[in-house]
Amino acid sequence: MKTRKKALLVAVEASYGVSPDIATATLLTISELDSSPYEGDRVERTRLREQFGANAEINVAPFTTVTATIPLAGSGAAGTAPNFGLLLRACGLAETVTPTTSVSYTPATDDHESFTVWFVEDGQLQRVPGCRGTVEFALTAKELPTMKFTLTGLYQRPVAHATALAQTLVNIVDEIPVNKANTVAFSVHAHAGCGQSLSVNLGNTVTHRHLIGCENVQITDRAVAGSVEIEAPSIATKDYFALLESHEQVTLGAVDLTHGTVAGNIVQFALPKTQLSSISRSDSDGIVHYAMDLRALPDLGDDELTITFK
Repeated sequence: MKTRKKALLVAVEASYGVSPDIATATLLTISELDSSPYEGDRVERTRLREQFGANAEINVAPFTTVTATIPLAGSGAAGTAPNFGLLLRACGLAETVTPTTSVSYTPATDDHESFTVWFVEDGQLQRVPGCRGTVEFALTAKELPTMKFTLTGLYQRPVAHATALAQTLVNIVDEIPVNKANTVAFSVHAHAGCGQSLSVNLGNTVTHRHLIGCENVQITDRAVAGSVEIEAPSIATKDYFALLESHEQVTLGAVDLTHGTVAGNIVQFALPKTQLSSISRSDSDGIVHYAMDLRALPDLGDDELTITFK
């Protein structure tokens, strides 16, 4: 099999773990794709013998994980969800559509949707029902923005699949590089200096449960975190050391980034209450940069992060 001949499709499930027909699935744009097709908890089937020798190992709770790096871009039309919005929903993000204007995603604690993904690899296919997952966003200057999804689902044995996929790509445009021209706003605790990068990890705890009469994948917790790197300002301009100190009090502030200038391919990250929890220095072209870890805290609940496509 050729390693580059891969594809990923996804469809929402009406009932948990019950896959719709693959003909209804959405084809996704993928830059990297891999899977662990047969994971699970293993126990040894112990046997005593007169001779030495290994015992069989039994997978008592098989499941599958799929990792996919997807370009971060819009659908091409404001108010239309990008096709990878299905995976954002699989990561416990609630989708709100404002027709002709925007599509936003915010964390949800309850009522998580489930999805089936199909992992296609040069003539074979593995259907993975009951998927839920987590995602990490990366936007770095002079690079292309990405999302890395890690999905966990129920195990199904891969099968031969010689038929060409009928789907074509819809509701997606090409990503644009992160730079001054395209990334029009970036501020960290109200300081809009020269930015190098923003990463945001949704931080879901995703658990496969395999019990008597019950098997599913659940999102059981969430802790949104990430990091920022910026050109170091003078203390007179912005004293980040005072902001990140937590031994006397915790200071919260917003982190905001808007990438894109053309309607249909604009994405905005808003983290209104972030704690900067560490700081380190680095050299970039002879200029001091600060790299700071961040934690996004909720206010009223399920509001620590909003991702808006416009």
